[in-house]
Amino acid sequence: MHPLRRAVLRTLFAAALSASVIGLTPTASAQQTQNPNAVKVLGEMGKATLITEGHGPRVIYIFFDANCPYCHQLYTDLRPRIGKDGLEVRWVPVAVLTPSSVTKGAAILQASDRLKAFQDNEAGYGKGPTGQGGGIVPATQVLPATSAILNANNALLDATKSPGVPTMLYRDKQGDAMLVVGPPDAQQLKDILASVK
Repeated sequence: MHPLRRAVLRTLFAAALSASVIGLTPTASAQQTQNPNAVKVLGEMGKATLITEGHGPRVIYIFFDANCPYCHQLYTDLRPRIGKDGLEVRWVPVAVLTPSSVTKGAAILQASDRLKAFQDNEAGYGKGPTGQGGGIVPATQVLPATSAILNANNALLDATKSPGVPTMLYRDKQGDAMLVVGPPDAQQLKDILASVK
């Protein structure tokens, strides 16, 4: 897909997400059967640059944008569950929603402690000068290596064929590769976490 067309689609998706904030109810769509795109991308996650929370054998990958309100909601909802029952969450930073997604993603990736920078971004979500988006101070310079990381992570997100973020990938207890697009509600999240292998 042409980069400009992809940017336009992502912008439209961001607008739809913003509209959801003011009254529409977003829904997560968990596949009931193995998702072929999830199979492919899970096999390539070794190419991703990740931020890991928790430690254990039950792993969920979550593609997130520093400015995404639904990624922030999922982050908040997962706080009491991280590290419990062997749950490990591997956050995959992408820059797809707004121009400052690149510089905020870079600020997280270029920090000496990426996990702390990620957590600071989420703790300050919506508290910046505009009252929107992630709370981290954007990087003034995006290093070439950081650009390469974001491009590689964005390419993996594109390979899922997901229309936006958050996008979750995991294997269920049967070993099937599952894909969830959008923010799950409380019951959906409980069911997803119960099903993670």
